[in-house]
Amino acid sequence: MPPKAILFDLDETLTDRNKSLMRYSIEFLQIFKSYFTDVSSEDLYQLLKSADENGYRLRDDVFAQLVEELPWAHKPLETFQISEHWASRFPFCSVATTGLYKVLDTLKSSGIILGIITNGGTFSQNNKIDALGIRDYLDTIIISETVKVKKPDSDIFAIALEKINVSASETWYIGDNPANDVIGSYTAGLTPVWIRGIHPWLEGHDEPLYQIDSIKQVLSLLPS
Repeated sequence: MPPKAILFDLDETLTDRNKSLMRYSIEFLQIFKSYFTDVSSEDLYQLLKSADENGYRLRDDVFAQLVEELPWAHKPLETFQISEHWASRFPFCSVATTGLYKVLDTLKSSGIILGIITNGGTFSQNNKIDALGIRDYLDTIIISETVKVKKPDSDIFAIALEKINVSASETWYIGDNPANDVIGSYTAGLTPVWIRGIHPWLEGHDEPLYQIDSIKQVLSLLPS
C-alpha cells in the first residue's frame, strides 16, 4: 500500500545546497565586490562550500574563515556583517533539487498528503520554502524554532502527524541525515527513506529498507 502521507526534510532533501551556495556567492560579490582585490564567484563558492560542511558547521566559524581567507582589498568586513548578509539573503538563494517539482506534482495528484519537518529558524526556513515556490503543495510545515523541539526528538514528528491527522504507520519521512531524519523518524514510528550521499551512515545502526540517491527516485518506491 502507498503511504497516506509523505513528510520531507528541507535542506539537502528539497534544496540543492551546492547550487544554492553558488547563487549566494554571486549575490555576495555583487554587494561586496569593492572589498576585494581579485576574486570570482567560483573562488568564493569553493571556499564557502569547503567551510560550510553541508550546513553543519557553526555559522560564526564559517564567517570567520571567510574573513581570514578571502583576498580583501582593504580592511576586511567584520564577521557580523557577513553573518547579517547570510541570514537575510541566503534563504532567498535556495535552489530546488533536480526533479523536485515533478515529484511533488505526482505525489499531490495521487492524493498523498505532503509536509515538511525541518530543523532551523522560522524566518530562514519559511523563506527557503517560498524561494522554492512549494508552499501550495504542503499540508503542514513544522519548523523546529517555531515548535520549540528539534529532530531527532520524536515529539516534532508527533506534532506533524497531529496536524495532518495521519498515523505514523501510514507516513513516510524522507531526509538525508541518518540521525535526525532516518533514526529520528523510525523511532517516532514513521517509515524512513534515506537520501544517500550527503552524510555517511552511522555505525551500530541498521540501515533503513528504503534508500534513494535523489528525490527523483521517490516515485520508484511507490507501488505501480
